[in-house]
Amino acid sequence: MSDLFNHPILTVRIHAGFNANVFLAGLLALTGQTAGTAQAYMARRFPEVDAIIEFGPRAVNGILGHTLSIRTPHEHAHRTPADILRHYEASTLSDEAKAKAAAIWSVVANAEARVHGTTPDHVHFHEVGRMANIIAVGLIADFMTTIDPAMIVASPLPMTDGTVNCAHGVVPYPAPALYAMLDGVAVRPWSGEGEPVTPTGLAVLLGLSARFGGWPEMVVTDHVTVFTPKIFEGVANGTLMAFGQPVPAAE
Repeated sequence: MSDLFNHPILTVRIHAGFNANVFLAGLLALTGQTAGTAQAYMARRFPEVDAIIEFGPRAVNGILGHTLSIRTPHEHAHRTPADILRHYEASTLSDEAKAKAAAIWSVVANAEARVHGTTPDHVHFHEVGRMANIIAVGLIADFMTTIDPAMIVASPLPMTDGTVNCAHGVVPYPAPALYAMLDGVAVRPWSGEGEPVTPTGLAVLLGLSARFGGWPEMVVTDHVTVFTPKIFEGVANGTLMAFGQPVPAAE
């Protein structure tokens, strides 16, 4: 825990199943949170929101890790960026955390605007704008404000030629918004079936100015494995997240 206040390096190694919930679960696990403290933390930051965080252990192929989901009342909202920012204004997030959250949603809004040929302030979020994502992004921004990592280094993203079911019907994978975010992002081929990375997951990385590449040179101080509820058959599952400090110079 003491490492958190020393600007750690954070690396995110994505194998299959990466979204905002996975990133949040990794931060909760790396900081020693439990299901109870995670729920209390969310309630403090979003006191007016009716939601439940389910955070705890999960094993895939005999490997123990963590998983997280956020349950909210059923909704049909098609939110605009302004709608989402109003939820943050009603929260107890700091101004710095609100700005980080806004930067993440700006990535999504710009991608959606490119897809639909409009401006970011006129886009409407469907699945990506659900309350669970609003909460997850807000809490991620809050954590990042406290941790203030020296850098974030993510692995090249797994990509495949598949399909995704969304509000616009069956579309190629990468989904349109994700595809619009890929400029400048390192990717790698992936042999699984499904959606290994979601638009919100990539928006979190881009909004937090992550770099993409191999493992950074560092001394690992804490590490966790995170899984989504979905199991991807025949491929490595999960995301590995680790904190580290620079390698000491040789004397």
